[in-house]
Amino acid sequence: MLLVARKNLFSEWTRLVISVGGVALSVFLISLLLSLYRGWDEKVGGFVEHSNVDLWLGSEGAEDFLTAASLLPTEGKEAEQAKEYLNAYPSIDQWSPMIVRLMQGVRVDRISATEEKIGSKIDIHFIGFDPNTRLGGPIEVIEGRDTPGPGEVIIDEKLGDRHGIGIGDTLRAGGRDWTVVGKSRGGDFIATQTVFVSHAEAQAALRMQGATTFYVIKVRQGVDPAQLGAALEDQAARNEAPIVTHTREEFAKSTRDRVTSNVLPILFVVLGLAFIVGVSVAGLTIYTATIEKAREYGILKAVGFRNTYLYRVVFEQSAVTALLGFAVGIGLTVGIGPFASDYVPQFVLFTRWQDVLLVAGVTVVMALIAAYIPVRRLGAIDPVSVFKG
Repeated sequence: MLLVARKNLFSEWTRLVISVGGVALSVFLISLLLSLYRGWDEKVGGFVEHSNVDLWLGSEGAEDFLTAASLLPTEGKEAEQAKEYLNAYPSIDQWSPMIVRLMQGVRVDRISATEEKIGSKIDIHFIGFDPNTRLGGPIEVIEGRDTPGPGEVIIDEKLGDRHGIGIGDTLRAGGRDWTVVGKSRGGDFIATQTVFVSHAEAQAALRMQGATTFYVIKVRQGVDPAQLGAALEDQAARNEAPIVTHTREEFAKSTRDRVTSNVLPILFVVLGLAFIVGVSVAGLTIYTATIEKAREYGILKAVGFRNTYLYRVVFEQSAVTALLGFAVGIGLTVGIGPFASDYVPQFVLFTRWQDVLLVAGVTVVMALIAAYIPVRRLGAIDPVSVFKG
């Protein structure tokens, strides 16, 4: 039976290439988009997830890191009360203020004392952290100094790679020029990258004296950050100074959702179209081959072969086509990924074996659907009509 299926498939190479190519294109698009989604999901929430902050404390409405829609005082009566509460909790190991601001910066090349060359605009997340606690600071410094001084900044390595900024170069952001003294890893948000200065420098540059974006907290071992956050919210509500708190996991998830929730509807539409393309091309070519072999199938039915046997022949043709298309499509995804990100930095792929299995299951469904119409046509063949005329 498998020999019959192979003969029908490989007797016409052009049709086989078209059929396999359609399935491969579909598998390639589905696996590529899934890998791209996973890559973005990993990058966007990665900084929060791998930071040394257990609990993020912000003003009402602060739901994610990317927008950083929070403003809290660091001076005045309300701020002093907050500091007393934070210092009074034995479950808190460390805490400090942190500034996060989404802005644009530019690379500045000084040609002479009076002349400079301004580079293209760069989207950055400008972060001011406390160098003493290092909470919310660079996850891993891979080059240069790990603590920025006055007028100094640490940039994410991806920012340096994409815009050619290295140690000793000048970055203009927040109305100031900053000398790059270090590079870090883990602060790439795809569309933006992190740059780090001290909290005091950020306050001065952004004219945020007496204010900050978040208070970030590291809890002692064995303490549940969620319970601590609930207690802090209750305390603040009693003092009519409402706040919101997010654990590391909650904040990472909400940060991911900020991006992926807008991408998912588009992703589903493209995945659906890719599936339809695969089913249509494979189904059409198998149906055409079935029609061309209708006389042979009629003879087989006339000599006693049951419909179930013929159905299996068609399903095996579809399965072989799907298998070849799956191998080519997955191979393209795995092969193209590393090279694509070199040319398009936002093209970040992360292929999981679970997703490969998911695509394999989709391909099986694709093969079954593609074989359905040819199978119905086989069932309608009349063996007697084969010998007429």
